[in-house]
Amino acid sequence: MSAPSYTPQLRPLSVGEMLDAGFRLFRARFMTLILCVLVPVVPLTIIATAVQASVDPNAFDLDSTETVDSGSALAGTLVAALIQFAAAALAIAACFKAISAAYLGEHAGVAESLRYAVGRLLPLLVAYFLVVIIVGLGLVALIIPGIWLAVKLSMAFPAVVFERTGPFAAIGRSWALTKGNWWRVFGTLLVVFLISFVLQIVFAAVAGGLLAAGDSVSELAVAIVLTLVNLLALALTYPLWASVTSVVYYDLRVRNEAFDLQLLAQGVGAEPARFESAPERPAAPPPDDGGFAPPEGSTTSS
Repeated sequence: MSAPSYTPQLRPLSVGEMLDAGFRLFRARFMTLILCVLVPVVPLTIIATAVQASVDPNAFDLDSTETVDSGSALAGTLVAALIQFAAAALAIAACFKAISAAYLGEHAGVAESLRYAVGRLLPLLVAYFLVVIIVGLGLVALIIPGIWLAVKLSMAFPAVVFERTGPFAAIGRSWALTKGNWWRVFGTLLVVFLISFVLQIVFAAVAGGLLAAGDSVSELAVAIVLTLVNLLALALTYPLWASVTSVVYYDLRVRNEAFDLQLLAQGVGAEPARFESAPERPAAPPPDDGGFAPPEGSTTSS
C-alpha cells in the first residue's frame, strides 16, 4: 500500500466562504504572518522615523504649529515614504507567499517567505505606484470610477507574487481575472476594508489616549508611541488583507481557468509530501450539490 498523495481541493467559493477561508488562514498561520510583517517593517519603520525626524525637527512635536518648508525636508519625507513603501511591499509579499503555501496545502516558513519577497521587491514597488496613480486619478475624477478601478486592479499584487509577472503584466492579469466577477471581489474586499478601517480607528484612539495621558509629552515619546501603534496595526491588517486577497485570487483562477483541475493533474503521481491536507480551506460540498470536488487523497494497492 503506497502512501497517499494529497492534492489541493479547490472549488468556486461564495463571498461568505472566501471570507471564512481567509479568516481561518489568518488564524492558523497567525505567528508566521505576524513575523512576516514585523521582521521587515520594524527596522525599516525605525529608519524611516529617524529620517523624518532628522529633516523635520517639528515632525513629532504635538504643540508646534510651524512647518518646515525646504528642499531637504521634502527630500527626507520622500525618502522616508519610499522606505515605508519598501517595508510594506516586503511584508505583503511575504504574507502572500506564506498564505499561498498554506492554501495549497504546502508549507512556507518566515525565512522562506521573506527570501521570496526580497526577490519580488522591485516589481511590487513599481506595481504599487502604478496602481496608486491609476486609482488616484479615478478618485480625482469621481469616487465611483476610483472604486471600480481599485477592485479591477486588486489582483495585481497576487499576480506579481504568485505568477512572478512584471508590474505591467500584473495589471493586465488583474483586469482579466476580475472580468465578470467585479461585484464578488468588491463585496469580499469591502468587508476586509471595513474591518481594517475600524482597527485603524481603534489604534489611533489608543495612541491619542496614551499621548493625552501626560501633561507634557516629549517628541521622542510621541515618535515611540506612534511607531509602536502603527506597527501593531500593520501586523494585523497586512496579514488579514493578504489572507483574504489570496483566497479571492485563487477563487478567480478556479472560476476562469480551471485551476483546480490543473492542480489535480499535477498532484496525480506526485511525491507523497508534495501536498499536505489543509483544514483551513473550505471543505468540498456534498456530491449532490453538483460542485466539482477533487479527491483529497488516493491510495493504490501494490
